[in-house]
Amino acid sequence: MTNRKRIISMAAAVFFTALIVLSVWFISERNEKFTLTEKSVIAMGTVVTEKIYSENPGTAINDITAVINGLEDTISWRKESSAVAVLNKDGAVQNKYLGEAIYDMQALSRLTDGKFDLTVGKVSRLWGIGEETQRVPSEKEIKEALRTVGTDKVQAQGYTLTVDEGTLLDFGAIGKGFACDLIYIYLQNTKIDGAIVSVGGSVVAYGDYNKKGDKWRVAVTHPRETDKYLGVISLDEGFVSTSGDYERYFEEDGKRYHHILDATTGYPSESGLISVTVVAESGIMSDALSTACLLVGEKKAIEILEGAGASAILVDENLNITTVGEIDFEKQ
Repeated sequence: MTNRKRIISMAAAVFFTALIVLSVWFISERNEKFTLTEKSVIAMGTVVTEKIYSENPGTAINDITAVINGLEDTISWRKESSAVAVLNKDGAVQNKYLGEAIYDMQALSRLTDGKFDLTVGKVSRLWGIGEETQRVPSEKEIKEALRTVGTDKVQAQGYTLTVDEGTLLDFGAIGKGFACDLIYIYLQNTKIDGAIVSVGGSVVAYGDYNKKGDKWRVAVTHPRETDKYLGVISLDEGFVSTSGDYERYFEEDGKRYHHILDATTGYPSESGLISVTVVAESGIMSDALSTACLLVGEKKAIEILEGAGASAILVDENLNITTVGEIDFEKQ
């Protein structure tokens, strides 16, 4: 099964389950709009902004929130009953679709020489960046936690997913993009004309922007002046995700410690890149690639992006901008 088919299969299954239990900006000012219905909520630990363009929005605005909450109930390590929390606690769980996600992310991990890895959970708990417990762990603590990290620490056989003792999975690097995939599938099953939804740093654009069919415009946050934006991406339907060292961080003794951790060192990435925005064929891949590329640096990032057929905007520590692939980006 191809990666894309796996993503759709996985997303569809979680989406229908969600129906049962059910620092990218976007710009949406244009003339001749469809009727706009909008809502902002907190979900998956971030701000979710939903904009629906349709004469008949129905219950879409609330359904989208329910889809996101349903996914969080599956992949959040903080929710004791979630599949990921059960896996982290018991070392095994029955869930075909999480296994397929792990399979795809293991492949990406190998492309990054292990810098990107969903088994980095124990290391990220040590740092606690963005939480009241955030701190700089000792080298001894990091070295010990790194023993639990690696693609060989998690296995999938049929519907059963297992992890080695002490290994903790963290879907934070793909969760918001995963939510965008589910939202897209939901919208395909409605009569909504167009919608744009941001889940933290991930955005899904769907359908017609307005009656003229103008392109969607997604603004990319400036990594050092976060009340401004660096430029604007124009696109048809699609998925956009940004990862940056400005999203969650703290400073100690004049040094910035951000939340994007290198799974080979246990420390925040120092690749020379500070922000990566990716446009890809799925939300999961846009989210995963934005993190993976920030971890490996510009040269390797370009190689990975070209291999994945994705487009991107790379920003280095000197605020130099490099675009990759066919991306319609207007710098401000």
